[in-house]
Formats: sequence, C-alpha cells, structure tokens
Amino acid sequence: MIASLLSAGFLAATALTTQPAGQHAAAQEVFDALAESFPALNATVMVEGEIVWEAEGGLARDAGDSVEQDYNFYSIAKMLTGMAYARLEAESGLDLDQSIRLIDTGLPVAYDGITLRQLLSHTGGVRHYQGERDWRRFNDRRCATPEDALGHFIDDRLIAAPGERHQYTTFGFALLSHLLVEITGADSYDAAMHAVLGDVYMARTDREGVDKAVTYMGEAGAFDAIALSAECKFGGGGLLASSRDLAAMGAAFAAGEVIATERFSQVLTAQTLNDGTSTGMAYGMGVGYWEELGSHYATHSGGSPGGRGFLLVLADLEIVVALTANFDGPQHADTAIALGQYFARTYAGIDLPQD
Repeated sequence: MIASLLSAGFLAATALTTQPAGQHAAAQEVFDALAESFPALNATVMVEGEIVWEAEGGLARDAGDSVEQDYNFYSIAKMLTGMAYARLEAESGLDLDQSIRLIDTGLPVAYDGITLRQLLSHTGGVRHYQGERDWRRFNDRRCATPEDALGHFIDDRLIAAPGERHQYTTFGFALLSHLLVEITGADSYDAAMHAVLGDVYMARTDREGVDKAVTYMGEAGAFDAIALSAECKFGGGGLLASSRDLAAMGAAFAAGEVIATERFSQVLTAQTLNDGTSTGMAYGMGVGYWEELGSHYATHSGGSPGGRGFLLVLADLEIVVALTANFDGPQHADTAIALGQYFARTYAGIDLPQD
C-alpha cells in the first residue's frame, strides 16, 4: 500500500516543511484539508508511546466531540485481529499453518485445506461481498458471537483453492474471529482479544447508538433507511475506538508489547501465493519496509457508510498515526503518510526529499 504510493511520486508531492517540535502547523494544515470532507474527523500521533499531536475537525461537530470519541474504524479491525494471532504464534506456539478444521471440526469439509496463515493474508479462498445487496443482507444480520456470522457465507463454494488467489475478504476475518474465540475458550470476541492481548486491546465490538453520520451520504437518503450495523464483522470490521485508543494500540505494537521487536522483519514481510506472488499483506496488515525511513511498517484502512479510518505504524521508529471519522469519505492514506513523513523528520531527524 505505502510502496505503491511512494512509487507514484507521492513522497515529493506531499512533502511538509519541518516545524519545531510542539509547533506542528504543517501537520495541522494537511489535517484540515481532509477534515473539510467529513462531519467529524480526529487524528492522534504518538512517538515512542507518547502523544505528540492531536487534532479535531469536521463540518458538523457536536460540542461533546473529541479525540476520545469512539467511531467505527471498520477494516482496521483486521490489523488488530492479526496482532492477536501474531502474539499467539510467538508466545503460545500456535501453528498458523494448521488446517482450520483442526480448531473447529464442524466447518465444511471444503475448508480442510485452509490454514490460519492463509486467512490472515486473504488467500484462503473465502469470498468477500458480492455486491451491495449482499452487503446489506449482512448488515441486517444480528450477531452475539462470531459464530452467528458464519451462516451468511460458510456453506458457499470457495472462490479458489487455498493459496492460489489473493481475494480481500471480510468474511475470512469473521471466520478468524470465530476461530480466535474457539482457540481461547472465551465467550465473546472482545473477551478473546483481551485474553490474548491484555490491556493492549482497547477497542470494543459495534453496538447501537454509535455516532455514524449516515445523513451526510451525498444523495438524499442513500443510506438513511437502514440502521448501519457492523456487529457481525467482529475482527473483520466491527470494532469501535477513538483515534487516541487506536494510536495507543499501534504504539504498543511498535514498542514490542505484542511481539518482540526483533521479529518485526519476519512478521512485517508480505505472505506469498503458491506461485510466489506477493500479496502485500501478512497477519491482517499491509506490511513492508519503507526504505526512505529505514523502518518496517504496518498499516490498514477501513471504511463503510458509518465511518472511515486509517492506522499507520512505523514500527522501528515507534511513530504511529491514527485517523478516525464518523462517515465514509475520501481515503485517509495520503494524509496519514504525509503525517508519518512529517513526524519522522521532526522526531527522528530523517532527511526526506523535499518538493
């Protein structure tokens, strides 16, 4: 994800002039440009576990809105689910290359050849949404546990043999959420995440009453008639957190509180298909090595009508950028990367090309 943006010349095009620490006017400027497209938008940047800059913006903020406001950050949940599996592998010896039917023998026989590692890199052959109607049907489903979500897709044919095709899939991560509950013996997804990650896990599953600005959906009432719910997505896109808490989870990962820092080069290297083609992903994250910064990175975006977010972790630099909004608008990647560059210059003294 980051590599493709950099190769397109993004690095020079969005270079920000370094400001003295504590006077981050350049960061505020790039944030404000994005905030003009959202009812509410929050940002938090952490360096070595400390908040160094935060911002609030948007066109329709309420008096009580703050960077502590919970929003649904959708598919960034996949990154957190991946952290849990990475920790189970590192600390508990969980075999990610085992058949998932060894964990839940009740899964269809067709799933026998799928491994946890394949699901985590979207190569297991599990389908994604088949269009808006399918998305709406899943949105209308109500789930107390991840197992309740499986009936929507589990009996459908695989779209490819495991390991042969990279197909981004929220359903694959709903399945991973179920398997995590099975592995831990917990009674809920949140409980399973706490069992694995402890206090590092600061999110919570979707619930009624969450701020989702569906009335700002452009064409009149495009989504007003439905009650937006991501409760059946769990670790595939059904979690809530503030930008501050989302940044703190990324900071804990960068500090080695999830896996040892010496394992970054292993974990933050993309998985491949059977033919050796890189997927660009591993452990539910977009991963790679940012040459200009000399840092491994982990990242994910998320978006649906009820919100949008982005999390960027520059692991070796311990710089984290988190953006959350209550509406699905423009992608946050450009802004997050520009902020990552700026704070790498400011706090790590890295000399990046200027425009």
